[in-house]
Amino acid sequence: MRLRIVTPVRPVVDTDVSEVVVPGSEGEFGVLPLHVTFLGGVSPGVLTYVEGGVRRRVVLDGGYAEVRGDTLTILADAAEFPEEIDGAQALAGLRRIEEALADGEADPAQTDRLLRGLALARARVSVAG
Repeated sequence: MRLRIVTPVRPVVDTDVSEVVVPGSEGEFGVLPLHVTFLGGVSPGVLTYVEGGVRRRVVLDGGYAEVRGDTLTILADAAEFPEEIDGAQALAGLRRIEEALADGEADPAQTDRLLRGLALARARVSVAG
């Protein structure tokens, strides 16, 4: 099965894989070869895939997933490999978001943005460590 991950600024992954687990908008979902055609939302989180027997990870900042034929295409808002993430910066970002949520002064729209940012920050910290 082919996995393609593309962001507005660069192609991130284009390789053959045996399985993929995607952070979907309704929860994680797995994709194996010969998967049924599918279109769904991607939430901020960690996508994992197996390439040549090796499990790899990519942090995604939302987007869309399409399975068509034997290809899974992820159109992501942004994507990072673990080695591209500075652990100290990721942890500092997570703490800032947690503090902003804890002060309780955000309006509903700000709270939604903070919660999305929280999911991304947690994913970045989890793979950076």
